[in-house]
Amino acid sequence: MDSRIVIVVAALALLAACAQQASNSGVRPEFLNSPESLKRGPPFSDAVRIGGFIFLAGQIGDDPATGKPVTGGIKPEARQALKHIQRVLEDNGASLSDVVKCTVFLADIGEWATFNEVYTEFFKPPYPARSALGASGLANGARVEVECIAYVQPTSP
Repeated sequence: MDSRIVIVVAALALLAACAQQASNSGVRPEFLNSPESLKRGPPFSDAVRIGGFIFLAGQIGDDPATGKPVTGGIKPEARQALKHIQRVLEDNGASLSDVVKCTVFLADIGEWATFNEVYTEFFKPPYPARSALGASGLANGARVEVECIAYVQPTSP
């Protein structure tokens, strides 16, 4: 089976399980956006919290001022994408250590090892579960896009 299909099916199963848990507990999704994101106006949220799960939108290594990928190739782009992820997490009461799953999309799967060099600057053992795949094109001509799921124990009311 194509790995992209497996990833999509797994993501849908996880979303269905979270939706069922939320439905059973009366928890509603909370759509999380920074003021900067709201100003830029993309047609998606920075993240969505359901119970203790935080689902982050994919992040590319773009310069927030221009919306274009930072220059220098995969390493600077990967570093910037992971900084964006770190910021979204921190803005919402979480950290990189709360990440349980990442999906990495690479414009060139041959850059996987180089991406890993940067990834290990941000994530330390025990590492989150992770998938990586080559893509035929990413938003704004990016070399890499990373999306993550984090889990933070919900606080009791």
